[in-house]
Amino acid sequence: MDTYGVMASARFVFLDGTVLDTGSEASRSEFRKRQPEMIAGVERLSKRLRSNPVLSKRILRKYEVKNTTGYGLRALLEWDDPVDMIARLMIGSEGTLGFISEITHNTIRKYPLKASAFLVFPDIRTASLAVTRFKLKSTPVSAAEMIDYFALKAVQNMDGVPDYIVGLPEGATAILVQAEADRQEVLESCIDTILADIEGLDLVVPASFTDKPSEYQAYWNIRKGIFPAVGATRPKGTTALIEDVAFPIESLADALTDLQQLMQKHGYADGVIYGHALDGNLHFIFSQGFGSAEEVNRYERFIDEVCEVVVNKYDGSLKAEHGTGRNMAPFVRKEWGMKRTLSCWRLSGSLIRWASLILT
Repeated sequence: MDTYGVMASARFVFLDGTVLDTGSEASRSEFRKRQPEMIAGVERLSKRLRSNPVLSKRILRKYEVKNTTGYGLRALLEWDDPVDMIARLMIGSEGTLGFISEITHNTIRKYPLKASAFLVFPDIRTASLAVTRFKLKSTPVSAAEMIDYFALKAVQNMDGVPDYIVGLPEGATAILVQAEADRQEVLESCIDTILADIEGLDLVVPASFTDKPSEYQAYWNIRKGIFPAVGATRPKGTTALIEDVAFPIESLADALTDLQQLMQKHGYADGVIYGHALDGNLHFIFSQGFGSAEEVNRYERFIDEVCEVVVNKYDGSLKAEHGTGRNMAPFVRKEWGMKRTLSCWRLSGSLIRWASLILT
């Protein structure tokens, strides 16, 4: 669940100082009176988009996979009140449409009982197949975080890491799985279902769950420590770069196998893949130098090929949660397709214009 899904209300400051608090009916009403052109402009954008079924279908399909590439155009399709559209368009707009000064989120239920396990598979493909089963079978897992072989090597000396991590065979990949419940018998039933759903898949070590807070919290500390652990071991003079992509869950096994092979092909032997596998959303980290034309060219070739695989081969997202940024901005057209991108770009250009209207 991301901000788009849990935001209850927000307070925005626009370019001329106009304030909109979407949680206040008085503020919403005043905003409509003060900014009729902006309201009308957003309504026109929404109507234009809804009148194009091909583009509308494509946009909604793109957001079935986690996606933060460009503006959140789905807001124009999923909300009817232009004030609510504006509020959701602001999410992930990186300050280009206004400033978010305050935000209120709906809470997500937190269960009192939890159990976690490191499920270690012989390779990233098998680990991905396990996650795909969890997703397609609606297995009662609240999280399934992938930690590939190189990530496991980076964190193997952290406190709380199971002893067997040190001696894992090359290529072994872990899925940190968590189950949650409000009663012990329900938690135990969840664990039984999880184990049943990976039956037939090879495991490097026997599956073992723990419901002891000190132990499962240590597991999650390991997961949180991956990026700093990898960054600390980068070669001198290089930068630890992190990207995040997302794939349709049914193609996860093939896609992550390809991604892992791409890093090896381009000489990123320390490349790490980890992240929110249950959402098809993975981060990859690698060390990159920019001190020579050869290094820059290698990086360019790698990113070009990554984008080709993510977009054209698997129809995934180049940015799943981090926002587009400078690195992936040149590839937005590749992700959305030329005709659709031109249509979206016209919409996005209009969004910038409605933000600028209040300057004049």
